Amino acid sequence: MLKVLNPTAGPARGTSGIAPRPASLDDKIIGVIWNGRAYGDQILHEAIDILKQRYRVRDVLFREKPFLGNIAPEPILAELAAKAHVVITGVGD
Repeated sequence: MLKVLNPTAGPARGTSGIAPRPASLDDKIIGVIWNGRAYGDQILHEAIDILKQRYRVRDVLFREKPFLGNIAPEPILAELAAKAHVVITGVGD
């Protein structure tokens, strides 16, 4: 007998939309979550540098996930939700 396991979670439930975007990043705080993958930090820092050239960014909160295979820990998510106007996340490799 062969037992087959299905690792999928099933169909998505509920609805979600796109978060509202600010008209500008001037005077905004940008949160960044890096997953720890190789070179991802360099890519994200380059993106932030470009945004700083185009906008008067007030501050950047750069945070790294402790392990790339999991979602960001609740304290990081809570901090960025409370302090940042927008959040960028990305990967490397």
